[in-house]
Amino acid sequence: MKSSFFLIFVAAIFFSSMTLAQEWKSSHSLQAEEEAPVALLPFPRVVKWGNGVLKVPPPSLWKLSVDAACLRIMQSDDGKMITTAYRNFLQALCHRLSSPKDRPIAISLAMESIPGFPDGAEPEGYSLVIGEQGVRIRAPQPGGLFNALQTLRQLVLPDGSELPYCEITDWPAFSVRGFHHDCGRNFQSIESLKRQIDLASQLKVNYFHWHLADDPAWRVECKAYPQLNESQYRTRDVNDTYTYEQIRELVHYARERHITIIPELDMPGHSEYFNRAFGFSMHSERGIKILEELIDEFCAEIPVELCPIFHFGADEVSVPEAAQFVERISRRIQANGRIPMQWEGPWDLPVGKLSIAQRWVQSQNSQKSETIRSRTIDSSIGYSNLFDPALLVRRWFFMRPCGAASGDTLRLGAIFCTWPDIRVDDKSRIPLHNPMWPGLCAMAERSWNGAAVEGDKLTISLPDPTSEASRAFALFEKRLMMMRRSTFAGEHFPYWPESGQMWDIIGPVPETTAASVRTRVLAGNYQGLQVRHIHGASLYFRTRAATWDLGLFPTAKPGVRVWAVAHLSVPQDGNYPFMLGFDTPARSNRQYTGVPFPGEWSQCATRIWVNGHALPNARHYELAGRNRISYATWHTEDNERPICDEEIWWTLPATMIPLRQGPNTLIIEQPYTDSFQSWQISAIRL
Repeated sequence: MKSSFFLIFVAAIFFSSMTLAQEWKSSHSLQAEEEAPVALLPFPRVVKWGNGVLKVPPPSLWKLSVDAACLRIMQSDDGKMITTAYRNFLQALCHRLSSPKDRPIAISLAMESIPGFPDGAEPEGYSLVIGEQGVRIRAPQPGGLFNALQTLRQLVLPDGSELPYCEITDWPAFSVRGFHHDCGRNFQSIESLKRQIDLASQLKVNYFHWHLADDPAWRVECKAYPQLNESQYRTRDVNDTYTYEQIRELVHYARERHITIIPELDMPGHSEYFNRAFGFSMHSERGIKILEELIDEFCAEIPVELCPIFHFGADEVSVPEAAQFVERISRRIQANGRIPMQWEGPWDLPVGKLSIAQRWVQSQNSQKSETIRSRTIDSSIGYSNLFDPALLVRRWFFMRPCGAASGDTLRLGAIFCTWPDIRVDDKSRIPLHNPMWPGLCAMAERSWNGAAVEGDKLTISLPDPTSEASRAFALFEKRLMMMRRSTFAGEHFPYWPESGQMWDIIGPVPETTAASVRTRVLAGNYQGLQVRHIHGASLYFRTRAATWDLGLFPTAKPGVRVWAVAHLSVPQDGNYPFMLGFDTPARSNRQYTGVPFPGEWSQCATRIWVNGHALPNARHYELAGRNRISYATWHTEDNERPICDEEIWWTLPATMIPLRQGPNTLIIEQPYTDSFQSWQISAIRL
């Protein structure tokens, strides 16, 4: 993870969501999405639904036909990807079939041009038609055939026995739609990464950025300098190394699923393991010569046609003669036939002239597109280990990669990053503690479809319910929930719909007047108080500096508090489940106000009233009153202590809140006590 997040720009964001919501437009027909009988994600550009369904037989009765051009492709390496995709589709279908059918079904694949495609759409665009005669797929290139099969997989109706009649024409807005995982700090097994690649490919994600080295360890087998793989120089997962055979295996596996792997070997930063192994730094003359050998060895083992891009990091480090270091490493990468790639941020080495730049620090969105001068990939919208599920999904859904409506030769697309910086013992919980899959779904949607208007202001207060933006987001949330039950069944998928909730926000007010304001709020007397009407079940007043001080009150100082008032109606008396959260702990540097004391909702004196009655927290915490951490824990023992579920509100069971039949009033008081607090409220009714 970019460990200097505590230095990131303070973004003073002011909101005018009503105006922007009226301007924000969906890139596809919302009527077609409302009529969709299944969850398609990303949603296709153009869809026309028919009036019938095609009965689906067992996979053994599917009859595949291909044209001559397609046949030639299928005999090539590219064809292996299509064949694998077809086989995977049939295997997935086999598991979902409810009963056998006797009538064969025809599926035809054809390589041909499709009228109406915009410039640049041919490599991955496709046409898919389902009708009485079967399934017909057309695409100018193999990538389009593969994407069509992913859509076909999603089109199988929930009972597994039917496909809806439809006509789909589809293409991506951006050529790069990737995901990233840091395996340098926390080793992930090859089998786990294969599962992630399987799921990502179904979202038409086409790049996997594999971070293979960081301060704890160099994870790649090293033949020239085997001491780099010795456990004594490692601080985590000390016996875990990827052999070249395993790397090639994963690269081939990803390629069959139309995903290109971008390996990253960070140089010269994030390299404490190197200093321990050699006794000198990477940027020394001796260190650079070793790096050149390491680059040569990796490139000799992993063919250029499988990994055409080599990421060398160059982030969060300051070295003498930085430009010369970048030039020398870039030349070595290019000498091996690869395209160099590096991080671009204010604390990174300068990006080389021929490198792809990967932006990771947010600046004002209005400047993002104009400041792009070279090939750029955007990773600045949100890391999964920084935000909670709601804000992460909102940002990727409403904001635009590279600040642009669609890609071009410079604005390539986006990579969604997961950086589990803190030591993780149970790697299977990484997608739970870092809401990886909901965030990746939102990234896949926006990078495939693009957006004509920047929607960053809609990420804090959801748009007015009467707007097209609100309708689009509610429909997207519906698709997320359907995907959780289908594609992501059995996976950690921490997300719950936010649309439809409205709050009255009173404040912020200083502590000196809090008692009198509280009395008035509880009495429903808002006269003379500043009241804002905010949409969305999660409220963000000011996130911590590590997440860019986003919120309704981005310049507020500790020592104030707000009240959030919601009016809820239920059909009968009872206890109703809510997901409640009042701080989002950083899974990068552990900053967090801590596990609540017994009976409390937080260590910030959060208070809740339901219909005028105070509601105590009845949950029992094993770590009650502990783990309050005010400082960034990088390079300390606190970062070596794994985060537990009690520290992350969305990993805990729902809280039952007693409500009475008819209207109810829920009031939450939330103080802002410390700058390391993520000042927020989440009260999501399930």
